[in-house]
Amino acid sequence: MARTATFAVLAGVSVFGLATGARAETLQEAMVSALNAHPTVQAAMKSRDYYAEEKQEQRSGYFPELNASGSMGRIYGDNSTSRGLTVERGAGYSWLYEGSVAVRQTIWDGLETVNRVGAADARVRSAGSNVADVRENLGLRVVLAYLDVLRTKEAVTMITDHNKLIADYRTRIDSMVEQGAADESMAVQAHDIQIQLDSTQADIEGEFAKAVAEYREVVGQVPTDPLVRPDLPSGAVLASVDEAVAMALQEHPALRVADETKEAFARDADAEKGALYPDFSGELSYLKKDQADIIGGEVVDAKAVVRMDWTFSTGGAELARIRKATSRYAESQARRDEISRNIERQIRTSYAEMQAAKDRLDNGRDRVGVTKDLLTTYEKQFEAAKVTLLNLLQAENNNFNARLGVVNADYRHLAAQYAVLAHMGYLQDVMSIVSAHENAQDEARAEAQMADQAKSGAAHE
Repeated sequence: MARTATFAVLAGVSVFGLATGARAETLQEAMVSALNAHPTVQAAMKSRDYYAEEKQEQRSGYFPELNASGSMGRIYGDNSTSRGLTVERGAGYSWLYEGSVAVRQTIWDGLETVNRVGAADARVRSAGSNVADVRENLGLRVVLAYLDVLRTKEAVTMITDHNKLIADYRTRIDSMVEQGAADESMAVQAHDIQIQLDSTQADIEGEFAKAVAEYREVVGQVPTDPLVRPDLPSGAVLASVDEAVAMALQEHPALRVADETKEAFARDADAEKGALYPDFSGELSYLKKDQADIIGGEVVDAKAVVRMDWTFSTGGAELARIRKATSRYAESQARRDEISRNIERQIRTSYAEMQAAKDRLDNGRDRVGVTKDLLTTYEKQFEAAKVTLLNLLQAENNNFNARLGVVNADYRHLAAQYAVLAHMGYLQDVMSIVSAHENAQDEARAEAQMADQAKSGAAHE
């Protein structure tokens, strides 16, 4: 049963192209695939686009407003104009043709528009920083899924090979028991070792299935090519945790999000204070009306005026909005401090996990050496009939468990190193990851710069 399950898992592995000689799928390729297509990144980018349009909406306050209207129809008038100064006149009917156009430009609004635009600009920058932060978190998920697939695949292969060895030992022990050369308890103990191995196998198979499911969700597909162990270059992770924390607190994208959000709320509060001052605007307007003389005749009205508008709520609505915006600013400051603490905690925790994994790895390698020496000694003693075949099987099993522990510790140590970089906000930088969207932006900026240079050169000539 155990061997059948193992073969089923290996068959699943082969579906993903994990066969010798196929093209390798690197971690960088998996990350680029995820960063270009994952819905989390797409949502963050659309949020950034939303705030860019909001900024443009607020910027429209700098420009004049144009209003044009017109009407035509039949009217009836009974007023002082239609009655005139004689009793014979009283009311009248007429066709009406009326049109007007007006241009209004804000002159002074208490700097409300300036601050609204500043707040919108800060939100655009915050949304851009959030895209970078989302990519860092997504990149770490890709790394962990990638390493888990590698780790569990290697463990499955090891268990398959060890199962063959255990089966050979059990066959030999069963034969000795049948011939009366060994006690029945030896076969029972060998069976117990097999049961423990089956339990380990079930755990590894479950971890492998979860790793593939996580990989599929984050990357968008199961690995179609063999995966390559993505070792980090020497020195990629800083030796000092304090230095790592200091670097992260300077440039971490999550902190940039918090700082720019805080700036946006500060500008919101300043914009609300603009309601305490009168608004001044200039207006140019032209009105023309055509109707019967009896109710007024033709009218032409052209104006160029400066208007003042000062509305102040007696219930304190403006003051309440100012206090509300100020409270949001204070909240954003507290959120920023919370994020800073969480980043430091994550980095220090990752360093602790990395050191613990390294210690386990070193201890595991020492144990592999000890169990290998013991196995070699037992093999010699078995030839000299000083130990039983069960003792030799137990030594083989101990060596296998030690080697399996080293594989797990090795990959977890590597994962902890990547986690340090991600929590510092430097994972994409270290891996030189640039998304397709960023490439398109770079190309667009380069084309714009070339066009500007061409225009400048033409003007100079």
